[in-house]
Amino acid sequence: MSELITRQAAQPGYLDGQDDGRYLNVSGVATWYTTYGCQDSGLTPVLFLHGGTGNGNQMFNQANAIAKSRMVIVQDTRGQGRSPYQGFTDFHYDDMARYAMALIDHLNISKVAVVGWSDGGITGLNLAMNYTDRIDRVFAHGPNPQYNTSQPGLKDPIINSKDGSLGSTKSENGTTFSVNGLGLGRRNNVVGSPGAPYTCDHLSPLPGKCAEMKKAVATMWNSEPAWGPEAFAKIKCPTWVVDGDHDRSVSRNQVDAIAAWTPYAAQVLLPHVGHAALLQDPKFFNFAVEYFLDQQYDGPLPVY
Repeated sequence: MSELITRQAAQPGYLDGQDDGRYLNVSGVATWYTTYGCQDSGLTPVLFLHGGTGNGNQMFNQANAIAKSRMVIVQDTRGQGRSPYQGFTDFHYDDMARYAMALIDHLNISKVAVVGWSDGGITGLNLAMNYTDRIDRVFAHGPNPQYNTSQPGLKDPIINSKDGSLGSTKSENGTTFSVNGLGLGRRNNVVGSPGAPYTCDHLSPLPGKCAEMKKAVATMWNSEPAWGPEAFAKIKCPTWVVDGDHDRSVSRNQVDAIAAWTPYAAQVLLPHVGHAALLQDPKFFNFAVEYFLDQQYDGPLPVY
Protein backbone atom coordinates (compact mmCIF):
# COMPACT_ATOMS: atom_id res chain seq x y z
CA MET A 1 0.00 0.00 0.00
CA SER A 2 1.30 3.44 -0.90
CA GLU A 3 2.17 5.84 1.87
CA LEU A 4 -0.62 8.14 3.01
CA ILE A 5 -0.17 11.72 1.92
CA THR A 6 0.65 13.05 5.39
CA ARG A 7 3.69 14.22 7.31
CA GLN A 8 5.53 11.81 9.56
CA ALA A 9 5.00 12.30 13.29
CA ALA A 10 7.96 13.31 15.40
CA GLN A 11 8.48 11.91 18.88
CA PRO A 12 7.37 13.63 22.11
CA GLY A 13 9.96 16.00 23.55
CA TYR A 14 11.12 17.90 26.60
CA LEU A 15 8.77 20.16 28.56
CA ASP A 16 10.52 23.34 29.71
CA GLY A 17 8.88 22.96 33.13
CA GLN A 18 9.43 19.23 33.42
CA ASP A 19 12.09 19.42 36.14
CA ASP A 20 9.61 21.28 38.37
CA GLY A 21 7.01 18.51 38.20
CA ARG A 22 5.29 17.32 41.36
CA TYR A 23 2.43 15.09 42.49
CA LEU A 24 -1.09 15.83 43.68
CA ASN A 25 -2.80 13.15 45.75
CA VAL A 26 -6.55 12.93 45.19
CA SER A 27 -8.46 10.21 47.04
CA GLY A 28 -5.31 8.16 47.39
CA VAL A 29 -4.33 8.44 43.71
CA ALA A 30 -1.22 10.43 42.77
CA THR A 31 -1.20 12.46 39.54
CA TRP A 32 1.86 14.21 38.13
CA TYR A 33 1.77 17.78 36.88
CA THR A 34 4.00 20.74 36.15
CA THR A 35 3.33 24.47 35.81
CA TYR A 36 5.55 27.02 34.10
CA GLY A 37 5.51 30.04 31.83
CA CYS A 38 4.31 33.61 32.45
CA GLN A 39 2.36 33.17 35.65
CA ASP A 40 1.73 36.92 36.07
CA SER A 41 0.67 37.65 32.50
CA GLY A 42 -2.95 38.38 33.43
CA LEU A 43 -4.05 35.98 30.67
CA THR A 44 -6.08 32.85 31.30
CA PRO A 45 -3.85 29.86 32.17
CA VAL A 46 -3.88 26.91 29.76
CA LEU A 47 -4.26 23.27 30.76
CA PHE A 48 -2.73 20.76 28.34
CA LEU A 49 -4.19 17.24 28.29
CA HIS A 50 -2.43 14.47 26.37
CA GLY A 51 -3.65 11.47 24.39
CA GLY A 52 -4.66 8.07 25.72
CA THR A 53 -1.90 5.92 27.31
CA GLY A 54 0.53 8.79 26.67
CA ASN A 55 1.97 11.64 28.73
CA GLY A 56 2.31 15.40 28.74
CA ASN A 57 5.51 15.33 26.69
CA GLN A 58 3.38 14.59 23.64
CA MET A 59 2.33 18.26 23.84
CA PHE A 60 5.76 19.76 24.42
CA ASN A 61 5.69 21.87 21.22
CA GLN A 62 2.44 23.54 22.21
CA ALA A 63 3.09 23.93 25.95
CA ASN A 64 6.57 25.38 25.45
CA ALA A 65 5.28 27.85 22.86
CA ILE A 66 2.29 29.04 24.91
CA ALA A 67 4.48 29.33 28.03
CA LYS A 68 6.19 32.33 26.42
CA SER A 69 3.04 34.38 27.02
CA ARG A 70 0.88 32.51 29.56
CA MET A 71 0.97 30.17 32.51
CA VAL A 72 0.71 26.57 31.32
CA ILE A 73 -0.30 23.48 33.27
CA VAL A 74 0.61 20.04 31.97
CA GLN A 75 -0.90 17.01 33.66
CA ASP A 76 -0.16 13.33 33.17
CA THR A 77 -3.61 11.75 33.34
CA ARG A 78 -4.05 9.52 36.36
CA GLY A 79 -2.49 6.12 35.79
CA GLN A 80 -0.59 7.32 32.70
CA GLY A 81 2.87 8.77 32.09
CA ARG A 82 4.47 9.72 35.40
CA SER A 83 1.16 9.18 37.22
CA PRO A 84 1.38 5.63 38.56
CA TYR A 85 -1.36 3.13 37.73
CA GLN A 86 -2.12 2.49 41.38
CA GLY A 87 -5.06 2.93 43.73
CA PHE A 88 -7.76 2.28 41.13
CA THR A 89 -8.57 -0.19 38.34
CA ASP A 90 -10.92 1.27 35.72
CA PHE A 91 -10.50 4.34 33.53
CA HIS A 92 -13.41 6.72 32.88
CA TYR A 93 -13.54 10.13 31.22
CA ASP A 94 -15.59 11.50 34.12
CA ASP A 95 -12.73 10.60 36.47
CA MET A 96 -10.17 12.20 34.17
CA ALA A 97 -12.19 15.41 34.19
CA ARG A 98 -12.65 15.26 37.96
CA TYR A 99 -8.91 14.87 38.57
CA ALA A 100 -8.11 17.67 36.14
CA MET A 101 -10.50 19.97 38.02
CA ALA A 102 -9.00 18.87 41.34
CA LEU A 103 -5.64 20.08 40.02
CA ILE A 104 -7.12 23.43 38.95
CA ASP A 105 -8.65 23.80 42.42
CA HIS A 106 -5.33 22.88 44.04
CA LEU A 107 -3.60 25.60 42.02
CA ASN A 108 -6.29 28.11 43.06
CA ILE A 109 -7.14 28.94 39.45
CA SER A 110 -10.66 30.24 38.92
CA LYS A 111 -10.87 29.65 35.18
CA VAL A 112 -8.72 27.79 32.67
CA ALA A 113 -8.49 27.25 28.93
CA VAL A 114 -8.03 23.66 27.78
CA VAL A 115 -5.98 22.31 24.87
CA GLY A 116 -6.49 18.58 24.56
CA TRP A 117 -5.49 15.88 22.12
CA SER A 118 -7.56 12.73 21.54
CA ASP A 119 -8.46 11.47 25.04
CA GLY A 120 -7.33 14.88 26.28
CA GLY A 121 -9.74 16.54 23.86
CA ILE A 122 -12.54 14.31 25.09
CA THR A 123 -11.66 15.22 28.68
CA GLY A 124 -11.64 18.91 27.75
CA LEU A 125 -15.14 18.61 26.33
CA ASN A 126 -16.20 16.73 29.46
CA LEU A 127 -14.88 19.60 31.57
CA ALA A 128 -16.83 22.11 29.48
CA MET A 129 -20.01 20.07 29.93
CA ASN A 130 -19.72 19.54 33.66
CA TYR A 131 -17.66 22.46 35.00
CA THR A 132 -19.14 25.16 32.80
CA ASP A 133 -18.20 28.15 34.94
CA ARG A 134 -14.57 27.07 35.28
CA ILE A 135 -13.70 26.55 31.61
CA ASP A 136 -12.82 29.59 29.51
CA ARG A 137 -12.55 27.76 26.18
CA VAL A 138 -11.67 24.36 24.70
CA PHE A 139 -9.40 23.44 21.79
CA ALA A 140 -10.23 19.75 21.23
CA HIS A 141 -8.08 17.96 18.68
CA GLY A 142 -9.08 14.48 17.49
CA PRO A 143 -11.96 13.75 19.90
CA ASN A 144 -14.89 11.42 19.28
CA PRO A 145 -18.34 11.55 20.87
CA GLN A 146 -19.21 7.86 20.56
CA TYR A 147 -16.97 4.91 21.34
CA ASN A 148 -18.28 2.80 18.45
CA THR A 149 -17.72 5.65 15.93
CA SER A 150 -21.24 5.04 14.62
CA GLN A 151 -22.02 6.49 11.22
CA PRO A 152 -24.80 9.11 10.98
CA GLY A 153 -24.73 9.21 7.16
CA LEU A 154 -24.02 6.95 4.18
CA LYS A 155 -23.46 9.27 1.20
CA ASP A 156 -20.34 11.25 2.07
CA PRO A 157 -17.27 9.83 0.29
CA ILE A 158 -15.00 10.75 3.19
CA ILE A 159 -17.23 9.39 5.92
CA ASN A 160 -17.71 6.19 3.96
CA SER A 161 -14.20 5.67 2.69
CA LYS A 162 -12.64 2.42 3.80
CA ASP A 163 -11.12 3.89 6.95
CA GLY A 164 -13.63 6.67 7.56
CA SER A 165 -11.20 9.45 6.64
CA LEU A 166 -9.51 11.23 3.77
CA GLY A 167 -7.30 8.15 3.40
CA SER A 168 -5.86 8.94 -0.02
CA THR A 169 -2.52 7.56 -1.15
CA LYS A 170 -0.16 8.34 -4.01
CA SER A 171 -1.35 5.26 -5.86
CA GLU A 172 -4.87 6.70 -5.76
CA ASN A 173 -3.63 10.05 -7.07
CA GLY A 174 -4.64 11.74 -3.82
CA THR A 175 -8.35 11.02 -4.15
CA THR A 176 -10.79 9.27 -1.83
CA PHE A 177 -13.75 7.22 -3.03
CA SER A 178 -16.83 5.95 -1.26
CA VAL A 179 -16.23 2.31 -0.38
CA ASN A 180 -18.62 1.42 2.40
CA GLY A 181 -20.47 2.80 5.42
CA LEU A 182 -18.71 0.79 8.10
CA GLY A 183 -16.15 3.32 9.24
CA LEU A 184 -13.11 2.18 11.19
CA GLY A 185 -12.38 0.28 14.36
CA ARG A 186 -11.42 1.87 17.63
CA ARG A 187 -8.30 3.97 17.47
CA ASN A 188 -4.78 3.05 18.43
CA ASN A 189 -3.13 6.41 18.93
CA VAL A 190 -0.08 5.49 21.00
CA VAL A 191 2.81 7.75 20.04
CA GLY A 192 6.32 6.95 21.20
CA SER A 193 8.56 4.21 19.94
CA PRO A 194 9.62 1.40 22.29
CA GLY A 195 12.79 2.53 24.02
CA ALA A 196 12.06 6.23 23.48
CA PRO A 197 12.53 8.44 26.57
CA TYR A 198 8.92 9.62 26.78
CA THR A 199 7.03 6.35 27.13
CA CYS A 200 5.28 4.72 30.07
CA ASP A 201 8.16 2.26 30.47
CA HIS A 202 10.61 5.12 31.02
CA LEU A 203 8.45 7.64 32.88
CA SER A 204 6.14 5.65 35.11
CA PRO A 205 7.12 5.02 38.75
CA LEU A 206 5.59 1.57 38.17
CA PRO A 207 6.80 0.54 34.68
CA GLY A 208 5.83 -3.05 35.32
CA LYS A 209 2.17 -2.01 35.20
CA CYS A 210 2.30 -0.22 31.83
CA ALA A 211 0.88 -3.15 29.86
CA GLU A 212 -1.95 -3.53 32.37
CA MET A 213 -2.66 0.20 32.16
CA LYS A 214 -2.88 0.12 28.36
CA LYS A 215 -5.29 -2.80 28.50
CA ALA A 216 -7.48 -0.93 31.00
CA VAL A 217 -7.54 2.19 28.79
CA ALA A 218 -8.49 0.04 25.79
CA THR A 219 -11.36 -1.39 27.84
CA MET A 220 -12.63 2.15 28.41
CA TRP A 221 -12.38 2.83 24.68
CA ASN A 222 -14.81 -0.03 24.08
CA SER A 223 -17.56 1.66 26.10
CA GLU A 224 -16.83 5.40 26.31
CA PRO A 225 -17.64 8.08 25.44
CA ALA A 226 -21.32 7.73 24.55
CA TRP A 227 -22.48 11.31 24.10
CA GLY A 228 -25.26 12.73 21.96
CA PRO A 229 -26.57 16.24 21.21
CA GLU A 230 -27.96 16.67 24.72
CA ALA A 231 -24.51 16.34 26.28
CA PHE A 232 -22.85 18.83 23.96
CA ALA A 233 -25.70 21.30 24.39
CA LYS A 234 -24.39 21.87 27.93
CA ILE A 235 -21.18 23.45 26.60
CA LYS A 236 -21.36 27.24 26.88
CA CYS A 237 -17.75 28.28 26.20
CA PRO A 238 -15.94 28.94 22.91
CA THR A 239 -15.01 25.60 21.39
CA TRP A 240 -12.86 24.60 18.45
CA VAL A 241 -13.28 21.04 17.23
CA VAL A 242 -10.08 20.22 15.39
CA ASP A 243 -8.87 17.29 13.34
CA GLY A 244 -6.29 16.36 10.75
CA ASP A 245 -7.75 15.95 7.27
CA HIS A 246 -6.07 12.52 7.04
CA ASP A 247 -6.97 11.27 10.52
CA ARG A 248 -7.40 7.49 10.32
CA SER A 249 -7.95 7.03 14.05
CA VAL A 250 -11.12 9.09 14.44
CA SER A 251 -13.53 9.10 11.51
CA ARG A 252 -14.53 12.44 10.03
CA ASN A 253 -18.20 12.10 10.92
CA GLN A 254 -17.26 12.04 14.61
CA VAL A 255 -15.71 15.52 14.61
CA ASP A 256 -18.47 16.69 12.27
CA ALA A 257 -21.03 15.59 14.84
CA ILE A 258 -19.28 17.33 17.75
CA ALA A 259 -19.03 20.58 15.79
CA ALA A 260 -22.70 20.35 14.79
CA TRP A 261 -23.95 19.51 18.28
CA THR A 262 -21.87 22.02 20.28
CA PRO A 263 -23.48 25.50 20.38
CA TYR A 264 -21.56 27.94 18.17
CA ALA A 265 -18.55 25.63 17.88
CA ALA A 266 -16.04 26.11 15.09
CA GLN A 267 -14.59 23.20 13.14
CA VAL A 268 -10.99 23.26 11.92
CA LEU A 269 -9.35 20.74 9.60
CA LEU A 270 -5.57 20.84 9.54
CA PRO A 271 -3.95 20.05 6.17
CA HIS A 272 -1.92 16.94 5.32
CA VAL A 273 -1.81 15.60 8.87
CA GLY A 274 -3.45 12.77 10.75
CA HIS A 275 -4.36 12.03 14.35
CA ALA A 276 -0.91 13.11 15.57
CA ALA A 277 -1.11 16.54 13.92
CA LEU A 278 0.42 18.29 16.93
CA LEU A 279 3.62 16.28 16.35
CA GLN A 280 3.44 16.08 12.55
CA ASP A 281 3.14 19.81 11.90
CA PRO A 282 3.66 21.70 15.17
CA LYS A 283 4.16 25.05 13.40
CA PHE A 284 0.67 25.08 11.90
CA PHE A 285 -0.85 23.44 14.99
CA ASN A 286 0.71 26.04 17.31
CA PHE A 287 -0.54 28.84 15.08
CA ALA A 288 -4.09 27.49 15.39
CA VAL A 289 -3.80 27.13 19.17
CA GLU A 290 -2.38 30.63 19.65
CA TYR A 291 -4.98 32.18 17.35
CA PHE A 292 -7.77 30.49 19.31
CA LEU A 293 -6.39 31.49 22.70
CA ASP A 294 -5.95 35.12 21.62
CA GLN A 295 -9.36 35.41 19.94
CA GLN A 296 -11.80 37.71 21.73
CA TYR A 297 -15.24 36.28 22.42
CA ASP A 298 -18.60 37.57 23.51
CA GLY A 299 -19.92 34.47 25.21
CA PRO A 300 -19.37 31.65 22.72
CA LEU A 301 -19.28 34.00 19.72
CA PRO A 302 -16.05 35.49 18.33
CA VAL A 303 -15.59 39.24 18.11
CA TYR A 304 -13.84 40.50 14.99
